[in-house]
Amino acid sequence: MIETRHTVLGMVCSHCADIVGEEIGRVPGVTDVRVDIAAETVVVRADRPVPRAHIHAAVEEAGYTPGPPPPEPPATPRS
Repeated sequence: MIETRHTVLGMVCSHCADIVGEEIGRVPGVTDVRVDIAAETVVVRADRPVPRAHIHAAVEEAGYTPGPPPPEPPATPRS
């Protein structure tokens, strides 16, 4: 499973998140989409590499603006 993070600008409510999630979910190879409205990020899981341009095109199709890649979350220390 491949997981990528993307920034989506302009989302303000759960309806926005639903629209973005549905559109990205239609991209071939995408298996799961998790939208965080407050952070303006989307985590995309796919069964194969999906070009960032395909995700950005889906975001634009939904009526929103793709942003620059979000910073990676801090690594979790291993015990």
